[in-house]
Amino acid sequence: MAVLRFPSDQFPRYPELSLAQPEGWLPLPDVGLPLALIKDVPPGEFRANVIAVISRFGAGYRIEQAISEVVTRLEPMPEYSEVDRDSGDILGYPGFRIEGAYRDERAGTLVQAVRLVLVDRGPVRDLVQLTGSCAGCQVEHVLSSIREIQDSLTIS
Repeated sequence: MAVLRFPSDQFPRYPELSLAQPEGWLPLPDVGLPLALIKDVPPGEFRANVIAVISRFGAGYRIEQAISEVVTRLEPMPEYSEVDRDSGDILGYPGFRIEGAYRDERAGTLVQAVRLVLVDRGPVRDLVQLTGSCAGCQVEHVLSSIREIQDSLTIS
């Protein structure tokens, strides 16, 4: 009887990720995600964050599908306004980024910066999604840090 294994050629390991942790940002391992950081802020203030999620798909999955799914989730958000988007290679893989703001009934205006990277693993595709969030009032001081964290991504 044959034995299937993970990891193996047919079922490759998940990619390893790393992100820079700037001063004033804390690791958040208890959320059960591959990587997560939060900005250290006073109690009651929105905790800006950057989270990484890895989703596995079949070999036929394309970056256009991932883009469509992200845009479809963002556009219906209350008072959603897209600020910027761009597609192209990220670390040598197909990638995409989008930034926008929307209204949250509890937190007020929230800004999200999403980056997608589609990693070809042979028989599968692993989608790495980095989502950074901050309150609208934090944009001036925090959004650049979120972008720097996202820019520091390495995949191996």
